[in-house]
Amino acid sequence: MAVARYLADTSALARLHKPVVYEFLGPLIEAGLVTICSMVELEILYSARNKGDYESRRAQLEAGFERLPSPDEVWNRAVEVQEALARRGSHRGVKLPDLLIAATAERHGVVLLHYDIDYDNIAAITDQPTRWVVPPGTAD
Repeated sequence: MAVARYLADTSALARLHKPVVYEFLGPLIEAGLVTICSMVELEILYSARNKGDYESRRAQLEAGFERLPSPDEVWNRAVEVQEALARRGSHRGVKLPDLLIAATAERHGVVLLHYDIDYDNIAAITDQPTRWVVPPGTAD
């Protein structure tokens, strides 16, 4: 597998079926450049409709993506970023899973691919590299 350069958020992967998103994200996935983390996996598996769908999704994730670990320092960083957001009065506007996903990407030095404004708000604190998979409003 190629060296990972990206971590894909659920917001990006959930739109992979849209041609405009696949055009950008598909080649990166096929090249082995896109990873996930346990929080992304949990979010995707939460959406499974039944046991069979759950097992199918889990197998696809295991076969298609390297998983970046989220050690304690990632959780600690998520709290630090949340505290910084609280100082701005905006900590309740960012979803908790997004804090963990962003902290995981930051920890591993990879670009966070997403379709979620939360990551713009987080990056305003962390200065970490993030990228919308397509411009906002084009894959809703």
